[in-house]
Amino acid sequence: MSYKVAVIGAAGHVGLPLALVLADHGNDVEGIDINEASVREVNGGHMPFYEEGADTLLEKCLTSGNFRMTTDLSRAGEADVIIIILGTPVDENFNPILSGLVQLIDNMCPFLREGQQIVLRSTVSPGTTDRVKKAIEKKTGMVEGKDFSLVYAPERVLQGKAISEIKHLPHIVGAYSEESFERIGGLFETFSGTRRHYMKPIEAEIGKLITNMSRYVNFALANEFHMIAGLHGANINKIIDACNDDYPRLNLPGPGPNVGGPCLFKDGWFLIEKVPFNDLIVTSFRINEGMPAQIAAKLDEEEHIESVVILGMAFKANSDDTRNSVSFKLKKQLEFRGYDVRCVDPHVPGCDDWSALEGADALVLMTPHKEFADLGEIMRRVGNPESLIVDIWGFWDEMRYRSNNGYFSYKEAASHVYEEEAVRFSYEEAM
Repeated sequence: MSYKVAVIGAAGHVGLPLALVLADHGNDVEGIDINEASVREVNGGHMPFYEEGADTLLEKCLTSGNFRMTTDLSRAGEADVIIIILGTPVDENFNPILSGLVQLIDNMCPFLREGQQIVLRSTVSPGTTDRVKKAIEKKTGMVEGKDFSLVYAPERVLQGKAISEIKHLPHIVGAYSEESFERIGGLFETFSGTRRHYMKPIEAEIGKLITNMSRYVNFALANEFHMIAGLHGANINKIIDACNDDYPRLNLPGPGPNVGGPCLFKDGWFLIEKVPFNDLIVTSFRINEGMPAQIAAKLDEEEHIESVVILGMAFKANSDDTRNSVSFKLKKQLEFRGYDVRCVDPHVPGCDDWSALEGADALVLMTPHKEFADLGEIMRRVGNPESLIVDIWGFWDEMRYRSNNGYFSYKEAASHVYEEEAVRFSYEEAM
């Protein structure tokens, strides 16, 4: 069985991969988005952002006729299933901004008809699905479970791996009845054979938030341990790797100077909106957002540093998405301190090219893109034997356990990075 599906928010990083997967599995999919430029770009066969495998899949879906984009919201009225995937940011006080979702419901209600299924997939604060249900019932006179169905089924994919994970991850589905749960299961079965977990909408809302926040808190824990290890002259990556090794009760991630992005950064504030004791999540935010200050303070200890190159401005590896990337905070803090700051990111338009590395006094790896994997090549481009290199991720294996907790000099790295012949060639000439 196939469905007519309207995906609202289909030009976004979450909506577009889902729309393509649905279309690729035989459903007739209409993507709806207010971003006219992105709609034109997608209809023209071009992805507006990077997603692994998406370029080929987009071409396939457009050619098949199963997928198209429009700005016309009224098209949702012809769909069997309406999927809503809108961004839900926070304001300057970290309160959820739901005005976009509220406006969408107001605008969409005149086009709704009996028998439709509505799926909310945006990340929202607990109780939002109930608000959406009441708004639709009030504006249309229809009753959920009788005239239409509404479920909350959050997306949990990893950006960059969305197309694969949409099909293979189990699905959390918050429904008001088992009938609605089973009914929407028909759509999921068109593209995914994985398990579906039935729960109340508010449980699914909380489930999505704790999925993200557990990762964010664990990153903060690792970053706190990084600071503790540094005070004792120890290497945290060596410690974590050893403690995780074949030990069933520990699975701690390594530290990272650039964690958060558009999801992890904000989702905790959705959870603690009504919670009087929220120290854990607030402290995690302070730790993760405070990593640039830690790095800047460390650079200040080195009197010779005048120029700094930041490697990676996207919020995650192998992505072009810069939303809430901590790299920009580091850039601003370094510039405020008077450093000459250059930024290199092959995925992000407007950054400096590779020549910016030449002669840099310090190099800070903020986003471990695959293009940065060859430390030897990076060092050759820098060519400054006095340069300080920062890799808190432990991305470069040659120095993962040899660094001073993520900090090492060009000189220290040279003998480990290059083969003997290469050492004589690059290091001696640089001297």
